[in-house]
Amino acid sequence: MPEDEPSEFIDRVIGNPAFDQMGGYHIFFRRVAIPLLLFCLGLLTYTILDGHLSDRTNLIVSFMVVGLSLGPILNFERYYGHMMSRK
Repeated sequence: MPEDEPSEFIDRVIGNPAFDQMGGYHIFFRRVAIPLLLFCLGLLTYTILDGHLSDRTNLIVSFMVVGLSLGPILNFERYYGHMMSRK
């Protein structure tokens, strides 16, 4: 791996107008907010269903809800990025 390859990647990210969306927080949103949202959704689902299902079933249902919500969340983020790039 060449020594200056990471700096070239950083230069491409800084110069890329796609990463300027949302005031420069687009990278933060993709790297931190989406996993945090999925984690909170899993905890919320687990907490809501805690008294109704056994622990093992509750965990499986929580994982299923998080897994099924991953696609819509990423598509919404992509749609939002597309709408922001039109402006």
